[in-house]
Amino acid sequence: MFSSLKNQKKAEELIEEARRLITEADDRAKGAKERLERKVAEVDKLRNHLSKSTLKQFHDLFSRIDGAEPIELVDIPERPFSAQAEELIDRLDSVEPVEIGGAKRGKLSSILGSLLAALLTLLVAVVIAAVATGIPLDPQTLHSPETVRTILTWIGGGAFGYAQASPLLGGAGLAAATLAAGLIVWSILMAKRSGSNLAEAQNSFADAQTYHERKERYISAMESLSEELARFGEILETIDIFMQEYNAVVKRILHTEGRDFMKYKEASKEVVGRAALCAEALAPMLGIAIVTTEGEPSEQLADTLRKGTIYRDALVDGKPLPASQKRPPSSEGEESSQEPSLAIETGEGLQSR
Repeated sequence: MFSSLKNQKKAEELIEEARRLITEADDRAKGAKERLERKVAEVDKLRNHLSKSTLKQFHDLFSRIDGAEPIELVDIPERPFSAQAEELIDRLDSVEPVEIGGAKRGKLSSILGSLLAALLTLLVAVVIAAVATGIPLDPQTLHSPETVRTILTWIGGGAFGYAQASPLLGGAGLAAATLAAGLIVWSILMAKRSGSNLAEAQNSFADAQTYHERKERYISAMESLSEELARFGEILETIDIFMQEYNAVVKRILHTEGRDFMKYKEASKEVVGRAALCAEALAPMLGIAIVTTEGEPSEQLADTLRKGTIYRDALVDGKPLPASQKRPPSSEGEESSQEPSLAIETGEGLQSR
């Protein structure tokens, strides 16, 4: 009996832990998804602004300068970062949900079974005593106090010729027999039910662990991607501020010094050259794959963060800018960037002068 109760308690604890694991995974997944969607939307907004406004304005200004060293701004894929992130979110949502049932106690059925066993024991004992004492099996006869006394006396020792036989002993014996029968049946039924409950709970807990582990894999990837996109957004925002400043200065140079690059002041040439390097470095950053086909943050994104940080620091500190870097080729397992480009300028990519 104690073993049955122990198994039942263990089953209930496992079911409770399984539900906790699933709830925890679902709550973390919801939070990670919301953070990623919010962050990728911010970066996409900045990306569109850079490609359709800042870089386009620079191209329009730079194309008016005669004699400057030509630059090439690579095409920027039309597909937004959010579309790539959506594939990772879809992987998270595709994890098969787990249904956790309750640890069916089985107490009601066990109690009913034990009551039935006790009742049958009582009836059998009464019938046997009635037959043995010659009492008719008539409900009216059986209900009389004298009949009850006779039956209990027979059960209390009269059946064995016991001189001290009494209705009191018979009642106590009958009660003990019915109680024992009820407890035995209850123990058997509870042992069967608790064993079944424990096995089901163990299976449910194993399913919940698998669910939790699969969800956690994508949650970790989404959290890492959100963190990297936050850094990426900060880098793009800083470069955008400098590019807007360069656009304003180039516009002023065109207005005050004309279109002939060779006639510009050295300071003006330096600004135009620095702006061109910045634009050439910025364009490839906007066309990277941020997620691999395995649903992990891409190496392109990590590489862009490393190079972008160096570039941003050079801009902030006024140091020489690194040589322009073409868009890195897609690594194996990463999405290809060869897609229709955003219209910075209608038709071709930006090849200026």
